[in-house]
Amino acid sequence: MFNNWLTGLIEGDGTIITPFVTTKTKKQYPFIRIAFHKKDLPLATKLSEKLGYGDIVEDKGAKNTILWTVNTKKGLLDLIERLNGNMRTPKIHRLYKLIDWYNDELGSTPLIKKELDKSPIDSNYWLSGMSDADSNFNIIITTLKNDNYRINRQWRLEFSQRTYHGMDQGYWAMQVSAFLNTNLLTRTRVKTLDINGEEKLYSSFIVVAHNEESIKILENYFNNYPLFSAKYLDFKDWESCGLISNVKSKTNYEKTKYIKSCMNNQRTQFKWDHLSLL
Repeated sequence: MFNNWLTGLIEGDGTIITPFVTTKTKKQYPFIRIAFHKKDLPLATKLSEKLGYGDIVEDKGAKNTILWTVNTKKGLLDLIERLNGNMRTPKIHRLYKLIDWYNDELGSTPLIKKELDKSPIDSNYWLSGMSDADSNFNIIITTLKNDNYRINRQWRLEFSQRTYHGMDQGYWAMQVSAFLNTNLLTRTRVKTLDINGEEKLYSSFIVVAHNEESIKILENYFNNYPLFSAKYLDFKDWESCGLISNVKSKTNYEKTKYIKSCMNNQRTQFKWDHLSLL
């Protein structure tokens, strides 16, 4: 289960870099890196402890970000073996490039490139890892007439439509939307991409669980395949609001407002007992 979760996490928030050129004066080595929000430092630390490798540093170029990096031959080989056969996105071609480098530079026994994992989304932890990387849980409270109110819950997963080697994110995106029995949405917007303020069009796929059926499917999935980042705590709060909203009262309204105010970027208290499952 761990390898599926780790693969989803790397396909969401990870980078696989293989150098194009190796010069005689400066030999360049590949690396695999995962960007974490600084609140997930306990998870990054747990990852290093479990694997026995992985350096953690603060990203000086991005606020509230820490970087978990592997660039040792032993660590790269271990990660290749963990990712190979478990990937679902176009990032598999970056893994293939790393495998080519390993076979050319180090491999006495060539590593075989395995194909995309096309098993059902609900058969392993992959979506949990991807969700730890790129999803969010939202609670929407709408005030109605006569002191009434409505509570809506949403889970949202958004990712770039960028293609790689002619392969886009559409295949696995449709897998996720089909699993949740919801529509696959697209969005294009202007986005600032660098510190110089350069703006470019950014196109993305969006999967949203928002109705009773899709939310129930998602809750069952995450209870079977738990999240491991701080989003685990957001999920548990989000899930509890679903139970509270079944009985409308002034007390439950205030409870829901309070829970919403402590989620996501507003969370200040963290418990990491769930990392014992990793």
